[in-house]
Amino acid sequence: MLNKTAIVSLADEKYFELLLELIGSINNFDQSKEVDICILDAGMNNYQIKILKQKVKQIKKAEWDIDVPRYKIKNKE
Repeated sequence: MLNKTAIVSLADEKYFELLLELIGSINNFDQSKEVDICILDAGMNNYQIKILKQKVKQIKKAEWDIDVPRYKIKNKE
């Protein structure tokens, strides 16, 4: 069951370390016990996902419902 309040963040493989810092910072406060941390995966590797599964409530693959021009994506997810 989810808490009433959630913090949602998105990261890819490149920003994984910063995401871990964010999660650690949130968990430093007693109020974090009443908050779920949910992550949108925008291209993390399997090892990173395995680490996150121990630290957050949910991880979902990021899905885009808008068309983004190919030149802006530049071989990224």
